[in-house]
Amino acid sequence: MSLVRRSLAGLLFGLASIVGSLAVSGFWMQFTAFSPSHTRAAAHVVLGDSAIKNEIAKAIAVAVAPQIGVNPLDLQQAVVVAAGTTPGAELLEGVVADAHARLIGASDKPVQITPQQMVPLVGNEVAAVVPAVTLPVPEVSALSIIRQVLKWLVPIAAGLTVLLLILGFAAHPERAELLRSMAFLLLGMATVLALIGYIVPALILPLLSKNVWMGAVPRLARDSLPLLIGSMFVLVGAGFACLAAAGAVKRRDRWSQPLRTRYNEQRRWS
Repeated sequence: MSLVRRSLAGLLFGLASIVGSLAVSGFWMQFTAFSPSHTRAAAHVVLGDSAIKNEIAKAIAVAVAPQIGVNPLDLQQAVVVAAGTTPGAELLEGVVADAHARLIGASDKPVQITPQQMVPLVGNEVAAVVPAVTLPVPEVSALSIIRQVLKWLVPIAAGLTVLLLILGFAAHPERAELLRSMAFLLLGMATVLALIGYIVPALILPLLSKNVWMGAVPRLARDSLPLLIGSMFVLVGAGFACLAAAGAVKRRDRWSQPLRTRYNEQRRWS
C-alpha cells in the first residue's frame, strides 16, 4: 500500500511540476510581453530602441516641419534627442503603451500623438495647431492569440497546481520523499521560468513580425531580467533547502529506527 501511495504521490507532484511551471512562466510572460500598463511604466526602456524612436520622430517631423518651416530631417533628429530624455519618455509613455496594446491585440483604437505632446518635443508652440499624428501600428495576430491563451491558461494552471499539490501531500507516506518531490518541483519551475519567461519573449516572439514595434518585446524582457533572476534564485534556493531538509529527515529516521525496533521487540516479549 505504501508503494502505491508513493507512486501516486510521485505522479501528482510530477504533474504539479509541469502545470505549475506553465503557470509561473506564463504569468511572467504576461507581465513582460503582454502588459501595456507595465510598458507605460517602462516607456524609457522601449524608447531605447532606435528604430521605434525614429518611427515616432519621423511621424512628428513629417506633420510639423511644414508648419514651422524647418527641414524635416533636422526636426526628426531633434525629436529623437528629446524622446531619449526622461521628460520626453514621460510625455510619450501613453503613446508607447497604446502602441503595445494595439500590437498584441488588446486594443483596436488608433495610436495617436496629440498636439500637446508634440509641442515640448519639437520646442515650438506652432505644433499645437497641428492635427494629431497617427502611428501605423498593426495588430500581430500571433501575439493576440498568445495573449488570449495566456489569459485563461495562467489561472487554470495555477488552480490545478494547488489541487495537485494538496492531493500529493495527502497521498505521500514519507516526509523525506515529500520534501524531495517539492525540491524537484521548485527546481523544475526555475528552469521553465528561464526558458519561457525570458528566452521566448527575448528571442522567439520578435521573429513573429518584422514590424518596428516588435523591438519593444525583447527590450521589456531584458529590462525585467534582474527581477527574473531574483525569482529564479528564490525558487532554486527553496528547492535546495527542501533537498537538505529531506536529507536531514532521512538521517534522523535512520538513527531512530533501531530504537523503535528494540522498543517494539521489548513490548512483544513482555
